[in-house]
Amino acid sequence: METGDQLFLLADPPAVRKRAQVRAKKIVSPAGVNPVARVRVNVPVSHLDRDFDYLVPAGIETQCQVGDRVRVRFAGKLADAIVVDRIMDSEFANLAFIERAVGPALTAETIELVRSVAERYIGMFWDVVRAAVPSKSKAGVAHNIERIVDTAPQEDDPWARYARGSELIFTLRSGHRIRAAWCSAPASSWWQEIAALVDAVRAHDSAAGVIVLVPDASSIERLAAMISDAGIISHHLGQGQRYQNFLEVRSGSAKIVIGTRSAVFAPVHNLKAIIMWDDFNDAYSDPHAPYWDAREVAALRSHQSDCSLIVGGYIRSVVTTSWCESGWCESITAEKSAVEIFRSHVRTLTDTVVERDPYQSRIPRLAWQAIKDSLPAGPVLVSVGRRGYIPAFLCTQCGERAVCACGGPIRFTHADYSQEQAMCGRCGSGGWKCACGGRKIKALAIGAERTAEELGRAFAGTHVLWSQQEHVIANVDGHSRIVVATQGAEPYAKNGFAAVVILDMASHSISLTASESLARRGFSAAVRARVGAPVVLTGDPGSRESQALARWDSPWFAERELADRAQAHLAPSARVALLIGDRNAVMDVASSAQEKVEARLLGPIEGDPSQVFLMVRRAQGKALTEALTYIMRTRSADPKSSFVRIQIDPRDF
Repeated sequence: METGDQLFLLADPPAVRKRAQVRAKKIVSPAGVNPVARVRVNVPVSHLDRDFDYLVPAGIETQCQVGDRVRVRFAGKLADAIVVDRIMDSEFANLAFIERAVGPALTAETIELVRSVAERYIGMFWDVVRAAVPSKSKAGVAHNIERIVDTAPQEDDPWARYARGSELIFTLRSGHRIRAAWCSAPASSWWQEIAALVDAVRAHDSAAGVIVLVPDASSIERLAAMISDAGIISHHLGQGQRYQNFLEVRSGSAKIVIGTRSAVFAPVHNLKAIIMWDDFNDAYSDPHAPYWDAREVAALRSHQSDCSLIVGGYIRSVVTTSWCESGWCESITAEKSAVEIFRSHVRTLTDTVVERDPYQSRIPRLAWQAIKDSLPAGPVLVSVGRRGYIPAFLCTQCGERAVCACGGPIRFTHADYSQEQAMCGRCGSGGWKCACGGRKIKALAIGAERTAEELGRAFAGTHVLWSQQEHVIANVDGHSRIVVATQGAEPYAKNGFAAVVILDMASHSISLTASESLARRGFSAAVRARVGAPVVLTGDPGSRESQALARWDSPWFAERELADRAQAHLAPSARVALLIGDRNAVMDVASSAQEKVEARLLGPIEGDPSQVFLMVRRAQGKALTEALTYIMRTRSADPKSSFVRIQIDPRDF
């Protein structure tokens, strides 16, 4: 940085300079020890996203330590800033004073993490800070975490059902670092497994810090019942409660943190382990710039802090499989004996596609029989792919999905699904007609509510429940009943379900992770079956997803998915940058990047806005992000340039 740069940026406009000088006279003297604070100012433009030097007033030096939030005057306006260093002297003269101290925010460790995340995702330091540090505002409605009582049988050693489970626990109890990925064993309870991991870490060091990441509030509630002294950091809490919990963690009062994606930045003291559950869940991908992913941040923090990282899920994700294949992470799978019991009770079939009335039952005979036979023994879970009644339709003439000319989904104003009742769910127009000229439709998928209705008619007198996003049931008792649920809304039954039926075990999506998502739905439903309970799969028994589930071998599935993506040069074997914006702007950025790094270009995908993908070999990932960072900072300094949004390694496309 050239001498004079900072003076120009910090200078007050003429209208406010006089008032600033009056304020400056009130400052007696700078702090005696390390009087210069190097701060990162909250600015809206990326070309100014760097450190600036300020003097620390003598009266507040203890409140301006590394990681503290302060207020400074920047270009004539008060702005938030984070102290990232305290030094004895600065290369700049005539430094301005910090206006006031606000309160604690980051730590030296999390400052480096925030820097690294901003660099990796081509974002700004303060964009990541906003995710990492809760707002101090007390506004918002408080949400109390209700601890879900564990209905699963308590196991003395929940890791005994895993081939290397005892070795994992021993390593943690010995205080050694380990990186491992585990996928659920049949009839397992992930919250009991995580509680055992936390106990193992603390057995060696009672002051050890642990971060546990889960995808949603219900998972927090289930786990909080097992780890009663944990601090909760989640966006489900009110702002005031979340900030108070954050301060308890930063002060060291709370050693264990349970939270959703932003908890990965929690300023935990003496951090020894990060545990992440259901890493494939999209909830871990932040929807705000710079669109960081908690799974990648957890891996980055594990590396920087030299702490253990243990990632689990209903399935082995393709990303964690790539970690295992590279040797960076160890694989933990179910004991062969537990898998053999499960395999012996799996029933598969092909749900033959035939022309039928769209409101006829599509549940195969084998599934009906399994439900009937199992109801006397307890509750039965029926997993469906979609929520609602009949959420999707096909044209009977051409087989294409039935959508309105505007692209909206077809909906019906009456449950008889007569053609006259068809209308667009987006623009409201009626009289649907397919592009091929056809006017007849049939159901592509049946939702949870319609399935529950069918089962209620077939099993008169049996209590039928449905659980979906708007109406989630966490637990059910051991009484005879049918529960219809969508992915993510499946409850757990006391002592497990007497049978599990998985419908719609087929995907009509062409997205990158469609097959992985389908496999996860199957495994997340099947794991809820009690030991020895029948599990019925509908769909093609020869599909990769069905084979993996029938064998209870998600690593086998993920290894083949990874190989397919590597052959096609897709993530995670490649690093990907998605550019979104005006067509000319995204093409300009893409062309500039290709001048600096050898990147494959896909697109542009026309639309409003346009999209372009840049892909490079994984080894070239850093070169790509460095090139794009330079380009975006250059454009930021030009007020005439159009805005371009960049997402690094999007989960799906």
